[in-house]
Amino acid sequence: MAGLRYGRALWIFVVAYVVVTVLAVALSVAIGMIGHLPPTPEPMQNQAYLISERFLPGMNLLVWAVFAWVYFQRRTATRGEAVALGAFWLAAAVVVDYVGFVLIRNPLSLSPHDFYVGQFPWIYLIYVAIFLAPICCVALRWFRPAQAKV
Repeated sequence: MAGLRYGRALWIFVVAYVVVTVLAVALSVAIGMIGHLPPTPEPMQNQAYLISERFLPGMNLLVWAVFAWVYFQRRTATRGEAVALGAFWLAAAVVVDYVGFVLIRNPLSLSPHDFYVGQFPWIYLIYVAIFLAPICCVALRWFRPAQAKV
């Protein structure tokens, strides 16, 4: 049984995190444009963002599952490695979210209260999705139909 490949897990995490962040911002902007919703100075009062929040856990599950598939390419995936990868990505996401969206002031910054309480339950469902994505990916690989012999 092979262990978690931390280097591969880390670079795939970085790419997946950037992709899911860009997609989340694009979804919010698209909802605002389609719905003709005005921008607001406070992120937690932006109607487009509040609407998009409901779709973010599902989007995260899909994106992180795709990147879990990339991680497990040309490799026999085990449940243990999937759990380890999910835990690694979850821990990394919690740290990067805190640093990038709470500590460092930027247009998307929130106070700790707004980030962890104001986004309830969505932020926690996103974290569950990040953890479960590799497990779902491995589970789906187990249910692949066997190739027919010709």
